[in-house]
Amino acid sequence: MPDDPGQSGTAAGRQQNPQHGNSRSYILRRLEAAGLHDVAEAVRSGRVSAFAAAVELGWTARPENIGSGSRNQARRRRHRFEALAEDGQKNSRLMELWLGPNPTQGSLFNSREELQTAWETHRAELMARWGSHGRRPAAFYEFEFDGVRPSYATERSTLWRIGLLSEAERTEVEAEWEVAFAEARGMAAQERREHFAHHDVPDELIREWTAARKRPRRQAAASEEAAAPK
Repeated sequence: MPDDPGQSGTAAGRQQNPQHGNSRSYILRRLEAAGLHDVAEAVRSGRVSAFAAAVELGWTARPENIGSGSRNQARRRRHRFEALAEDGQKNSRLMELWLGPNPTQGSLFNSREELQTAWETHRAELMARWGSHGRRPAAFYEFEFDGVRPSYATERSTLWRIGLLSEAERTEVEAEWEVAFAEARGMAAQERREHFAHHDVPDELIREWTAARKRPRRQAAASEEAAAPK
């Protein structure tokens, strides 16, 4: 019996509505919506069928097998799916620790304590992947940051200002900001403000670099004045 009824040669299989039931496209969309992206990818690559995934998740029931199907094959299929599902659930939880809960589906964790345990367990991995270049995972702001999480647009300047960047990160972002500052030379005032806001350049550095740029001109003017005949 085919593992995916929607792909059978029967008229019912060919005419099955792709928006509902056991169709491959419907199950793929449901897997993606549930955050089981690894399982969806396994379906696309043929490592597990869409129907088998739906059965294992309890979304549908497998028809009674009236033949002499292999129990070993069924066990292997289930073990393969369980491994995929476990990986998918782990990755979905890591994504939540990085980006925060899904705004429409809510959290995958059952309690704040469970969320905190996951953060403490995977902190090193999360910080290595998403805690650099002046950025931090959502769970960092939940458990290690005093205050409201800054917006993405102001995150780097906020962490820079309160001293939460590593020395390497501070050097990196200040170099980027200095380039952005140089690029704004000759811009009109409004365009310059929008440019600095887009690059999240801190006001403190703008004032410092602006003063440094004016200083040589003042010194040159003072030298000319001193050298002028009395």
